[in-house]
Amino acid sequence: MADRKQLVQNAVEFLSDPKIQEAPLTKRISFLESKGLTTTEIEEAISQSATVSTTSRPSVSSTPHAQFAFQGPAVTAAPPIPQRDWRDYFIMALVSGGLMYGLAALARVSEILHRDELKMKPKWKKYIMPHLQPPSEDAFEVTSSQLTAQFDEAAALLKQIQEETVAARDAVRNQQEAVDSAIDQVKTVMSELRSGEEKSQNEMREIRSEVDTIRDMLPKMIEANREAQTHSLSELQQELKSLKALLVTRRPESPSAASSILNLGRPSIPAWQLAGGSEASTPSGTAPSADSSSTTP
Repeated sequence: MADRKQLVQNAVEFLSDPKIQEAPLTKRISFLESKGLTTTEIEEAISQSATVSTTSRPSVSSTPHAQFAFQGPAVTAAPPIPQRDWRDYFIMALVSGGLMYGLAALARVSEILHRDELKMKPKWKKYIMPHLQPPSEDAFEVTSSQLTAQFDEAAALLKQIQEETVAARDAVRNQQEAVDSAIDQVKTVMSELRSGEEKSQNEMREIRSEVDTIRDMLPKMIEANREAQTHSLSELQQELKSLKALLVTRRPESPSAASSILNLGRPSIPAWQLAGGSEASTPSGTAPSADSSSTTP
């Protein structure tokens, strides 16, 4: 219980500090809660710190308030000044002497340079000043005339180059037009050749198809012709047989009648049919011709 009262008293002293009072109340309350104080103890400490006078507040060093104070950066004391001995004074004297010697040498070099500058001044005026002075009026006119001539020459050269460029551009344009026309002609010829080639290919294709058709139809035509000839020959043979039978049935009674019948002339059968009929009947072993049959008694 005494420890809790001591914590409350420390909290009152902590809250009574002017620097702590500048901080927000929430931060002060959170800090006291982190130290283990309850809400009731914090409210009591706040109320007591509000009533405590600043004159009656004990010092920070005599109270345990130091454990609640914010810790600032540590302030270190300045180191003591070391004592100097004769070696330090000797080094200082040596450094000072070196600086003085350097300043003296620098002054001597500056004096030498100034003397050399005074000696070189007439030569500088003699050789450099003429180039630094502005040119005379005659020299300016000569230079101006030379520049004008050069400008005129450059302008003439530019004009000539421009004319040559225009001529070259025209020539290139004409050549381009000629090339374009030639290309168009070549395209036309190529299209015509392509169309002619396609036409010839189509014709060759048609001719090939016709030849193939004729080649396929030729055996059939030959076979049909052979069949027609065979049929004609068979019909002719039948007619000859009929004629022979007719002649045999009408055989005359006397030789005079037979001679008169024979004098009437041959039957009206073409010779090529007779030849074809004889050729067709000979292999099959048919009867002799009509003349022999008619003359048979």
